[in-house]
Amino acid sequence: MARLATYDYRALGRLLRARLEDDGRGWRVCAAEIGVCASDLSRICNGQSVSAPKVIAVCDWLKLSFRAFYDPPQAAEPERETPQMFHGKSTETEGQADVG
Repeated sequence: MARLATYDYRALGRLLRARLEDDGRGWRVCAAEIGVCASDLSRICNGQSVSAPKVIAVCDWLKLSFRAFYDPPQAAEPERETPQMFHGKSTETEGQADVG
């Protein structure tokens, strides 16, 4: 089965939390500068999802590509071919009785 695309909010949250703590100005001030609300920062820091525009705004503020946390889908393994059974008459044994 194919694996769907995912986004690593936990990794983004760890980096964001460290940056917010280093900044020291408070989450509300940083949120206003980023263009999101403080509750959005809290959600990300706790590994929860937020909308794509908010992720992009946070990543821009962190000076990171939003793709750094994107895990693309993986295609399913190709199905193995199974040998097909023959269910018809054999032309080699036609007319011969099965003697047991």
